[in-house]
Order: sequence, then C-alpha cells, then structure tokens
Amino acid sequence: MSCIGRLGKCDASSSHASRPGRSNPLAKGDQDHSTSRERPAQGRCASDAVISGEVPYEVKRKTRQQLDLLKLLVKKEIILRYKRTYLGFLWSLLNPLLTGFVLFIAFKIFMRFEMEDYTLFLLSALFPWTWFSVSVSMSTNTLIGNISLIKKVVFPKHFLLLATVIGQLVNFIFSLPILLVLVYSYGKAPTWNWLVAMPLLIGVQFIVCYGLALMVSMVNAFFRDMEHIINVLLSLLFWMTPILYPLEAVPERYRVYLSLNPATYLIQSWRDIFFSNSINWDYIFICILTATVVFLAGSLVFKRLDRRLDEVL
Repeated sequence: MSCIGRLGKCDASSSHASRPGRSNPLAKGDQDHSTSRERPAQGRCASDAVISGEVPYEVKRKTRQQLDLLKLLVKKEIILRYKRTYLGFLWSLLNPLLTGFVLFIAFKIFMRFEMEDYTLFLLSALFPWTWFSVSVSMSTNTLIGNISLIKKVVFPKHFLLLATVIGQLVNFIFSLPILLVLVYSYGKAPTWNWLVAMPLLIGVQFIVCYGLALMVSMVNAFFRDMEHIINVLLSLLFWMTPILYPLEAVPERYRVYLSLNPATYLIQSWRDIFFSNSINWDYIFICILTATVVFLAGSLVFKRLDRRLDEVL
C-alpha cells in the first residue's frame, strides 16, 4: 500500500474513533495505534524521496533565494559603486591603468629602469594586485557599512564579503583584454599554458582574497583601528611584492621575507603567464598552500567572532 493510502486510512480511523461528547478509552487506544502507524508511513515517504535523489522543495527554494541575494549584492558592488560618476564602470579599468602610467613614468623615464617590455611587465602584475588589494581594503568596512541590512534581514553575513571579492574578480576579468592587446603588441601570443594556469590562479587568488576578507572584516568590527592598519600593511605589501621589479632582482637571503607575503608568489605566477608564457609549478604549489592556510584561518576567526557580532554592531 502506498504512503498516501496509508496516511488516508489512518486519518479515517482517527476521525471515526474520536467522537464529540464521549471519552472512549478504546477509541483513544485506536487513535494512538493509528498515530503510531502513521509515523513510520511518513518516515518511509521521506526516505523514498531521499533514496530517489530528489532535493526537497524547501532546500531548492532556500538555495534559490540565497543565490538571488548574492547576485543582488554583487550587482550592488559592480554598478552602484560608480552610479553617480560620468565614466561609471570604466573607472575599475582606469584606476590600475593610470597607476601603471604614473609608475611607468617614475621608473622607466625618470629613474631609467632598464628592462624590455616594461609596460607589459608592470601591468601583468599590477592588474592581479589591484584585485587583491581592493578586495582586502573594501572588505575591511563591509560588515560595519551594512549594519542596517544585517540587523533587519537574516542572511549569511559572509555573502557580503563574497560579493566584494566577486565584484573585484569581474573587474579583473574585464581588464584581461587590455593585457591581451599588450601581449600581441609586444610580438607575443597566448599559449595553452594560459588555459591551464589562469583558471587555477583565479581560483587560488579568490580563496586568498576571501579568506583575508573574512578575517579583516570581522576583526575590524571589534577593533576599529584595523582599518588604518590594513591600509598601512597594503602599502607595505605593495613594495614587498614583485610588481615594479622582478623577483630575481631580490637577493637570495632576503627572499625569505618576501615569502611571508601571501601575494608574492601569486603575483609572480600571474607575471610568468602573461609576460613569459610559462608556468612555475613550485610557485603555484606555494600559492595553493598559502590559500589553504589563509582560508582556514579566516573561516576560524569569522566563526568565532560571529557569535558576539551583535554586541558591537
């Protein structure tokens, strides 16, 4: 007999046994017996849905709502940030380009830094660095800047940080055609190494940025000086990352200090792809290890402090 038939039979027996105005122990016993028969029937129906591999409707609905929320947050990060500007979204590309132009004048023209194809050398590291630095700096105030939303709506708070990192990822993807034009203008061309390394590096850098975002955003909610500390640290990391200079130019005894920087081998791996069309698997392995440690540390800090977040917001 099917689950629906059993449930119907149990409901009929229950209504027949319990009549208004009377207290019948036998009827009560029959009702208890029918209820006991009803429970395993419901259990078997649920188990049949699980065995068949069907996702419950409530799970589908909740997942769809969370994805819609994440899309709205990402859209806010990408579009509303430049809503009242004339150039709009183009500023996400102009910022690293103008920064690269200033650095090119300072190092190539004024300081006579001797290196071939220095523009491509510089921008191949500057674009990934922009994704990294802007994601970390913007996520510092993400929780504080969305206090009203956090207090009024129940949703996963880490979605705010996911949206920040994804928004900067979109900006980075839109900057790739600029690098591609530069690659061809210097007589080079993409190879199969691009298809192998780029998705891997995008995934690794996303995890690094997301892990740091989880950590700094939650710490800044409890310790507001963190915002200023992060700005100083990012300025320090900029000069400790091989962006303006090749990693090989750093003396061997000092490279151990650069290895403490989570962006060092990540940025160098991007440059190897764009500038040299090569993959350094040792660097990529270090990047994967760094991403794992940063993500676990950020998740631990976020979960520990999230319990007391309402006390400080």
